[in-house]
Amino acid sequence: MKKMLVLLCSALISVGAFAQKGEKAVGVNLNFGTTASTVGLGAKFQYGITDAIRIEPSLTYYFGNTGMFDVAVNAHYLFNVAPKINVYPLAGLGFDACRYETLVGDVYNGWDIDKKTDAAFKFDFGGGAEYEITDNIAAGLELRYEVISGGFSQFVVGLGAKYKF
Repeated sequence: MKKMLVLLCSALISVGAFAQKGEKAVGVNLNFGTTASTVGLGAKFQYGITDAIRIEPSLTYYFGNTGMFDVAVNAHYLFNVAPKINVYPLAGLGFDACRYETLVGDVYNGWDIDKKTDAAFKFDFGGGAEYEITDNIAAGLELRYEVISGGFSQFVVGLGAKYKF
């Protein structure tokens, strides 16, 4: 069993990665969240910690009635599967804030709108793929599941582009 584990680790380390240590990139995402049931627009920053590992802080605002705002920091482990193509698993932590309005009151005293905001911590896991269009521009697809405290979670599909510098 130990030999198998060492062999597997050696194989993973030998796979070349697309990013380089210290590489930075900024980008935008267009996300669809199943709980938010709407499209969100996001911004991200990527930093290569090693040749294969990068971190990605991101902010996303989901439009519509939920007004969900998502802040996350995810880690990616890059695998270069073909020239200009990388795939990666991801895992991370984050914070979601969601606003909603409810009617309070009764028929006799009148109705009022009660505005509230709920906030929750979350754990992200999933994966993605990206294609290097030029030396500085890449486009990608990301699928992740967000386990959000408070009893609701969502699946997110994201399309994005980034500029490396």
